[in-house]
Amino acid sequence: MTILKNIKLDIPKDTGKDFLKHLMGGRLNPQIEKLLEEKRGVCIKNIFPKAVYEIYEIEKIKNNSAYFKSGHIFNGPNISKILAGSEIAIIFIFTLGSKIDEIIKNESKSGDALSTIVMDSVATKMLNILGEKVGTLIKKEGTRKNSWSSTCTYSPGQFKWTIEEQKEIFQMVNGHKIGVKLNKSMLMIPFMSISGIYGFGPEDKINKTRVACDLCPRRDCISRR
Repeated sequence: MTILKNIKLDIPKDTGKDFLKHLMGGRLNPQIEKLLEEKRGVCIKNIFPKAVYEIYEIEKIKNNSAYFKSGHIFNGPNISKILAGSEIAIIFIFTLGSKIDEIIKNESKSGDALSTIVMDSVATKMLNILGEKVGTLIKKEGTRKNSWSSTCTYSPGQFKWTIEEQKEIFQMVNGHKIGVKLNKSMLMIPFMSISGIYGFGPEDKINKTRVACDLCPRRDCISRR
């Protein structure tokens, strides 16, 4: 198991702006621009990025299931498709920490809906930046063999991989090591956390799906990549 703490992120000055523009019809007025700058600073001060991941050998892919030599099983038509051709998988969990959740929750309780939307947008983008950094580190480790390559990343809750699969992920990776746990609804606490998987294997055999969004028919999704 690999644990990463105090992860340094390069956060652009316009973080959250594109998401807000999309949400608000393509443009931001000066008031929102100023609010975005202010709340970006608040978010930066209250994130504590961490990650944990573990490597597992894949035994076989059969029908809609991926079987690991450890005895664990992932179920779903897309997870079996993505992992087809992979020989190992790296299961991960990463988070911005609980403090940013508290800040956004308190903002919401204050009744300031606009500030809440802005902070949530900024924090969500920061979570994506963290995912890209952790993904780069994971792919570097997973492609340790010269002829190997990586699949796209895929997470429970994305198209046709049920949120209940979180339970299996948390049996394979100890989220408590970085302060992340599951509630009864299989949602992660802190909320600004993501779990998922990358597959690795010979470049000519692994699945070539570019991003998990390509598997989903919802073309108008605001989170589509």
